[in-house]
Amino acid sequence: MTDQETTTFEGNGYVSDKSAGQLMKEVTEDLSTLFRKEIELAKQEIGQSVAEKVKGAVIIAIAGTLAFFALIFVLLAIRDGFDTFLWTWLADLATAALLLVIGAVGALFAKNKLTKPISAEKTKQTIKDDVQMMKSLGRNS
Repeated sequence: MTDQETTTFEGNGYVSDKSAGQLMKEVTEDLSTLFRKEIELAKQEIGQSVAEKVKGAVIIAIAGTLAFFALIFVLLAIRDGFDTFLWTWLADLATAALLLVIGAVGALFAKNKLTKPISAEKTKQTIKDDVQMMKSLGRNS
């Protein structure tokens, strides 16, 4: 056996006659695979988060459109109600003010939903775990 070959790992019954170069090649390949898997996980996790955001935005758009048409009829009814005991121009102003308040509340709700950050917590945790594993491997050698 040359000085470049190793016969270690006897504790678990595994004996290797691989050279240091072969072992380094395997470690490099394993690290490469690990990083590719981490990237795949990040893509998948972010893709799922973005898909949820898109679904939420579509639902808000549909609900907003239906609410807009309903609001037109509600505002017409409110205006007619105000018109019975106020001047017409004052009824129009009161109806516009109500519309502005409802619009502001809707905008705040939508802003709250859309500004929530996209999360990749699983990817962050697995990368931290990988770094810890690499540090522990460095200490053991």
